[in-house]
Amino acid sequence: MDNLRALEIDALVVIGGDGTLSIAKELSKIGVNLVGVPKTIDNDLAATDVTFGFDTAINTATEAIDKIRTTGESHHRVMIVEVMGRYTGWIALQAGIASGADIILIPELPFKTDRVCDAINERITSGRKFYHHCGLLKALNLKGAI
Repeated sequence: MDNLRALEIDALVVIGGDGTLSIAKELSKIGVNLVGVPKTIDNDLAATDVTFGFDTAINTATEAIDKIRTTGESHHRVMIVEVMGRYTGWIALQAGIASGADIILIPELPFKTDRVCDAINERITSGRKFYHHCGLLKALNLKGAI
C-alpha cells in the first residue's frame, strides 16, 4: 500500500488467470482498488463464450496435432497428444474435433483405460491405418463409459 501511495497509483487493472487473480483478491482485501480481467486459455469461466487466449491455444494445438498425425500415419503409429487445460477439457475437445482425433479424453468425463486400449487395439487389428471420426463418435456417445 505504501508503494502504491508513493507512486500515486489509485487502482490496478489485473489481467491473468487463477494465480494472478488470487493475488489480486488478497490485495483487494487490504484495500487496493482494482479491476480483475480474467485471462485463461482453459476457457473455464462461467458466463463467457470464449476467454482470452483460448482461440490461440486451440489453433496451436490443432496445428501440432495435424503435424504429428502425418508422422503417425506414415510410420503406422498411435500418437497420444496431451494439451493444457488443468481441470477442463475445452482445449482437448475442440482441438481434437478440429484435427479429427480418434479418441478424446477430458477430465469432465471419467474413462476406463482398458476401453481406450481396446479401441486402439481394434484399430490395429483391423488393418486400418486410421479411422477418422469413428473413435471420436464412440467416445462422445458413451458419455464417460469409454
